[in-house]
Amino acid sequence: MENKFKFLTKYSLLKKIKNKWFIIANIVVMLIIMCLVNIDSIVNFFGGDFNDDLKIKVIDNAGYYDEIKDSLSLTENYFGNAKVIVSKEDKKLEKAKKSIKDTNDILLVINSDSKNVFNVEFITDSYVDKVKYQVIASSLNSVKENIALKKAGIDTNVLSKISIPVEIKRSFLDEEKTKDEEDSKSILSVASLIIVLPCFMLIVFLVQMIGAEINEEKSTRGMEIIIGNVSAKTHFFSKILSSNLFVLIQGALLLLYGGIGLLIRKLVSNSNTSLISKATSSLNFGEIFKIIQNAGVLNKLGYVIPLIIILFILSFLAYSLLAGILASMTTNMENYQQLQTPLMVISVIGYYLILISSAFPGALFIKVISTIPLISISLAPSLILSGDISVGILIIAIILLFLLDFVLIRYGLKVYKVGILNYSENDLWKKMFKAVKEK
Repeated sequence: MENKFKFLTKYSLLKKIKNKWFIIANIVVMLIIMCLVNIDSIVNFFGGDFNDDLKIKVIDNAGYYDEIKDSLSLTENYFGNAKVIVSKEDKKLEKAKKSIKDTNDILLVINSDSKNVFNVEFITDSYVDKVKYQVIASSLNSVKENIALKKAGIDTNVLSKISIPVEIKRSFLDEEKTKDEEDSKSILSVASLIIVLPCFMLIVFLVQMIGAEINEEKSTRGMEIIIGNVSAKTHFFSKILSSNLFVLIQGALLLLYGGIGLLIRKLVSNSNTSLISKATSSLNFGEIFKIIQNAGVLNKLGYVIPLIIILFILSFLAYSLLAGILASMTTNMENYQQLQTPLMVISVIGYYLILISSAFPGALFIKVISTIPLISISLAPSLILSGDISVGILIIAIILLFLLDFVLIRYGLKVYKVGILNYSENDLWKKMFKAVKEK
């Protein structure tokens, strides 16, 4: 039996890996991931006017050109590789309009306004993108506010104090609480979302794959030959093991593709000019690690991460057991698609609850839901890392998952034995319940 189990597991796994569609799909996925990681470099490669210098011409009828120029010059970071060039126009309005004809230049006409310091006419030859318009508008508003404060006779020192952000000292009545721990919870909560989403995708892939393979064997009547040589138990567990191994391999490949994409980005992209690089450079990963370390979270991760891994393993096992049992009860893929829908809905519930959990910190309902099998894989890791649930609740979730797996193995196998060779939908449920009751 052991040799037959190994043979079926190996055969099923190799059948998936050597499939030409698996190879083609992974080549496509690899290219897509590498392109997504380097999307800004690809966009820049094909060129476009987004890299052209942004020329802003100003007709100043109010006497605020210097302030406006200084403010607009600070907006360069919003426009990627483009430089912002601000110049003063001494031409008449009509001539200035002709000078920007058939160009992407912007003409700003500044006029005095007794009620609102100054007003602006924003002139272009064609449409301008919303981001560019909003950035320039915000810059002009900032200038107007500063000038209005100066006109109000407010001292320069007072003006500088107004622009300085308020200093906030974070304190806790509970002496065991720290600011670093508070910040680390937010950081880890976001990190858990990044981890959970790929797991959700792999679960969907796992459920689909098990159902497709079992229904394929049933539709070709190959199942009769297989079950004639091996037991239903051996066949069942070989499908579960090979499918989970395949999903692990696929997950590892996705990580590899992401790593290749990052390596290409490091070798090819210009970190000084890339807009995405400018954005990510503001993230000080060393500082983030220091915050997590100072909060003492690293010590907790030593036993939390193994528990999360156990949760993942038991959850993948539960989903694959349910998928195999449901697939055995169906006679074609269309019926299986209908039966698997509740599984997909359950997995989505957990992911949506993660998104809204921050709005209901400490909610008892969400804590209880995080222990429910099949949902806990999405919800519990995020809540434990953010500190919303204790390790005890995570352990309860693991125990409930273990019990579910035990029930599925003990009673699900009986259903599988009856359903795997059943090609008729008549009285199927009666047969299933009868099989469960049998000792």
